[in-house]
Amino acid sequence: MRRQRQHAARKLGYFLSGFPRLSETFVLNEILELERLGTRVAIFSLKRGAEPHLIKLPLPVSQVVYVPQTLRPGFVLQAIVAGLSLLLVAPLRRARVMVRFFLSGKKERYYSLPMSALRWLWLCGQLRAYGIERVHAHFAHDPSTMAYWIKQMLGCTYSFTAHAKDIYCYSSAWLKEKIHEARFVVTCTEYNKQFLLHLSQNGTPVHCIYHGVDVRRFTPRARKPMATPWILSVGRLVEKKGFSTLLQACALLQARRVPFTCQIVGDGPLFGVLRKELEKLGLQGKVQLPGKKTQDELVEYYQRAALFVLPCCVTEDGDRDGIPNVVLEAMAMELPVVTTRISGLPEAVAHGSTGLLVQEKNSRELADAMETLIRDPALAAQMGRAGRQRILERYELKRNVQSLKDHLFS
Repeated sequence: MRRQRQHAARKLGYFLSGFPRLSETFVLNEILELERLGTRVAIFSLKRGAEPHLIKLPLPVSQVVYVPQTLRPGFVLQAIVAGLSLLLVAPLRRARVMVRFFLSGKKERYYSLPMSALRWLWLCGQLRAYGIERVHAHFAHDPSTMAYWIKQMLGCTYSFTAHAKDIYCYSSAWLKEKIHEARFVVTCTEYNKQFLLHLSQNGTPVHCIYHGVDVRRFTPRARKPMATPWILSVGRLVEKKGFSTLLQACALLQARRVPFTCQIVGDGPLFGVLRKELEKLGLQGKVQLPGKKTQDELVEYYQRAALFVLPCCVTEDGDRDGIPNVVLEAMAMELPVVTTRISGLPEAVAHGSTGLLVQEKNSRELADAMETLIRDPALAAQMGRAGRQRILERYELKRNVQSLKDHLFS
């Protein structure tokens, strides 16, 4: 009987915005590692991922449940039945929770309050059916909001991981309330932790657990250097990645006759803008935009690169990165990294040791740093080796997920 209780205690619900997502493979890696460590994970995704064909879903992902997004008759009936069955026990308390939910529409940007209510009640029914009493959500917006309301209705405990935009671009008052109701909060940088601790004034623990890197997959093998040094950059093509600054820096390198080719891997809303900008700067023969790549394809890019560059910046609305996983992957592949001094990046990249840090939105300083590493391959190799060692010491996947598991089941 004791063994059965321990086994049940290891069952965990994971709330995600969308699954699978190429830009959030760190979440998939975390879930898979939790399962390897003995946790039974059921994934509840608010949307379907947009690029499932680019992501291999290795077993053993136990369950993936997609919360319906359309008013199918079966879904509506299940949600209503779940709501009525909940009202059979503690009807006054749960009725008050339902009223609070509808009044909360001003706090959260519900695209449809009635639809959100149906999804909430349906999800309550699913969690009861799965026997899940412990929930962890990724991101401090929609998934943690759903976890918050699940707790109000079912009484189960929840925790959540906060990342970047979800911390800085949404209502701090509402985030504070979700922190207060959580059992604990995780974030991926000390920089974020200090911000969240400032909001957490009721003693809710906030833990910094860095995203882990699978050092078996991202390991330097036979380097495949190109005749002309490759500058590699990877990320969603959005403003906070600083790709416009990178293009301007590449134009400076070209004017200085520094040998290079730049690969900017990824897709996003700025693809067309960046294409026009590189043409305007006369970089057609120097910069390529190859689009999205799978994790396995990315390993090949890392092996061919001479250095990795990601000039992240803070946008006008406050959006910013924490520590992008591609920075950690590049370090694991023994690439020297050039990035900026914002947010949590200095926690990962030690200036002068594992890479070079520059001011955000400063194309000249960025060009200087890239030129230094291109013209001094010995220095670049030394920084790459130091970066790999730093990953092994602080960012190894199994160790960091074990730390998360310890908090989840303590």
